[in-house]
Amino acid sequence: MPIEKDESGFYLGTTSIGYVLAIIFVIVPICILVVMEKLEVWTAISIGLIGSVLLCVALYPLLLSWVILCYFLMQPYELPGNSHTDN
Repeated sequence: MPIEKDESGFYLGTTSIGYVLAIIFVIVPICILVVMEKLEVWTAISIGLIGSVLLCVALYPLLLSWVILCYFLMQPYELPGNSHTDN
């Protein structure tokens, strides 16, 4: 399985999961703090941007590992040792 090949949901799956986690764990709490007037808007925007980028970058290797794990759990014959072809 070449990683650079455009697989539907394989490469982009990791970034999509990271974006969802950033929304849930960074953006939503910051929005709540702005509504409760605990943070100013521009401070919240700065924290949100930096926090979202850092979360996505920090979790990318873990998320990629899980996507690859799920891929090979669903399609075990893609692994060279399990393939049916005789090379």
